[in-house]
Amino acid sequence: MVLIGLALRIWFINLSPLDPRFSASDDGDYYQRALRLATTGEYLDNSWLIRPPGHIFFFAAVMKLSLWMGDLSLTTQLIRVVHVGFSLLLIPLGYDLARRLFHRPAGLIFAGILTVWWPLVELPSLIQSEPLFFFTLTMHCWMLVRWRDAYHAGARRAWFWLVGAGFVLGYCALTRSPALYSVVFSLLFLAVEIWRSKGGPLQLWASRLAVAALALLIPFASLIIPWTARNYLTYGQMIMIDTTGPINLWLSLQDERIDGGKSVLAGMAQGERQPFASAEIREILRDDPLRLVRNAWPHFTHIWKAQFVEDFFVKVSFFSRPVREMALLGLVGDLIWLTFCAASLFAVTSRPHEGGFRLIALGWAAYSCLTVMLIHVEPRYLLPLWLFMALYGAAALGTLTLWLARLRRDAPAARTEARAYLRTPWFGAGALLCLSFLVLVVTYRDYPQIISRGLERERHRASAVRAQADSDYGAAIAAYEQMIATDPNFVDGRLELARLYLALGDYEQGWNVLSERHTHRGDVVRAALARARGDLELAAELFTDAEVRAGEDVQKLGLAWLEPAPLTSLRLGNGLDIGYLEGFSFGETLPSTDTSPPQTYRWLEAEGRLILPLPEPLQEGDVVRLRMAGGIEGVTPLRVQLGSTEVTIPVEAGIWRIYRLAVPAELLGAHELEIQFSAPTFIPLQVNPTSYDARRLSVKVSDAGLE
Repeated sequence: MVLIGLALRIWFINLSPLDPRFSASDDGDYYQRALRLATTGEYLDNSWLIRPPGHIFFFAAVMKLSLWMGDLSLTTQLIRVVHVGFSLLLIPLGYDLARRLFHRPAGLIFAGILTVWWPLVELPSLIQSEPLFFFTLTMHCWMLVRWRDAYHAGARRAWFWLVGAGFVLGYCALTRSPALYSVVFSLLFLAVEIWRSKGGPLQLWASRLAVAALALLIPFASLIIPWTARNYLTYGQMIMIDTTGPINLWLSLQDERIDGGKSVLAGMAQGERQPFASAEIREILRDDPLRLVRNAWPHFTHIWKAQFVEDFFVKVSFFSRPVREMALLGLVGDLIWLTFCAASLFAVTSRPHEGGFRLIALGWAAYSCLTVMLIHVEPRYLLPLWLFMALYGAAALGTLTLWLARLRRDAPAARTEARAYLRTPWFGAGALLCLSFLVLVVTYRDYPQIISRGLERERHRASAVRAQADSDYGAAIAAYEQMIATDPNFVDGRLELARLYLALGDYEQGWNVLSERHTHRGDVVRAALARARGDLELAAELFTDAEVRAGEDVQKLGLAWLEPAPLTSLRLGNGLDIGYLEGFSFGETLPSTDTSPPQTYRWLEAEGRLILPLPEPLQEGDVVRLRMAGGIEGVTPLRVQLGSTEVTIPVEAGIWRIYRLAVPAELLGAHELEIQFSAPTFIPLQVNPTSYDARRLSVKVSDAGLE
């Protein structure tokens, strides 16, 4: 199972283009704050929230390792390596947890779910807090069960597992603060298990519980209290970990658009925001107490949606996720989810043979549902709910396999056992909940129609892709139009047709077919169309925004997707160079002078390339012109390759010069000029102690062309 899980996770990561260096979302915020911590030792909170710091410290530690290895670009890969390691470790941990709570078949089934279920295959690729949170929460539960077994067996060092569970839960809470509530669930678990094991007078039970609680709470508090003290010293407010909960609740209660709420908070000092949000919540609920539950039922029903079907067939875009490539695994994953959710309801309503652990499971399930009902539904908020439903679903399915085995060995006894169970109130309660769950699923959306329409959409797309590969552009356009007619809201379908129109030079049709709904990839194509139509200001704005915010390498995407106009001179860094280059940092501007307008440039990183489509084929006597400057004192040896010819140029630091190279004879007659660069790099923060720029840079390039 571990090997299968490893293969699936590596496959997904290789398919995913998402990169936090280019993201304006949470992952980009985490990356940038961790970068500042790693390079300067300064921890800054988010611009409008105090977020949990646990994963930021982890990311920063990995960045330190990357910097020590001399390549910050390794950070994302190293974080994912650790995430994959945690994800794979969960497989044997999950097996042992379910085996100890229930039986071996439950352990095998639960381990299988952890191995192949779609959301858990995707989870390690995310540079978010959830991979660490999910791992530490599961590890905490496993340690509690190990303590239970050791305590019941009378082992002297049973407390060791409680201390470990406390430390792990403390870090879990620093990763996502809702883990604080698990302290209550865990104490209830301890109370039940101590009573089950020892019994005795109430006073003796209370003293044993106090000792066990201290073994759990002291290590837990040792991690939480320093951060709470930091918040108090920094902001003068008692903030245990973060301000996410109150602020998110206020944003969900107000009638303004969420951006409006954020703009209100942005005008306040960080320490004022939580008291303001809490006061606003009290005022809103005083005026309208029902406001708190106005969306409770719609949000509750949204919990039980078929997650991958929603991603594949309902959402307007895949948002750069490799959803289509993972379709088979994802659709099977929804069947796995449906099965274990339905089965878990029988297990969770049966006689609690697993003891106090059910209180932890029910506590987390109730908290997860309550959170999304009051605020909003995001799949990552449902991870604890999914964890415990998968665990109890595995228990029910494992019990079924054991009964089937008994049926083969002793059919009369197995049938008698089944009839006895069917007459119990446990079965009635489970059947009622299961039926209610299935009703929620099948009534939330018309899934047969959605899947049928989605499959038709994909058939039209496949026809369009085949026709385009065969250069039958009329048939490709017709198939894409059928795709759009089948699912008009699917922005990615419109995007593909717009790309085809862009390649054919029909810019007006390409522009018209794009939806008003913006996505980052859509804006890359929209920018290319604007550039081709001559609206250079809009094109530069869209390209620049997408490059910074898209969450993936737009330079790489531009080379793969765009066929920009032929030219003999390219200005780098002005927002109009996407589609011509790869391996460069974001555009920057030189200081303007009285005699010249501002000039733009890009830093070359370790390796890069420029690809210039030419209006005329290369001729004898053509010369490549490069305007460049070195980045550090002395000379940077820049290796430039044209065809099979490689030349080393000594680029002087701080001096902008034009360097010329003769076009090799082997390239004469070519309609495209590819220039490949490679150079030794430096990291600014290692050269300048006042800098926190951890990019790997080599030389600055402002212009490239042919003369």
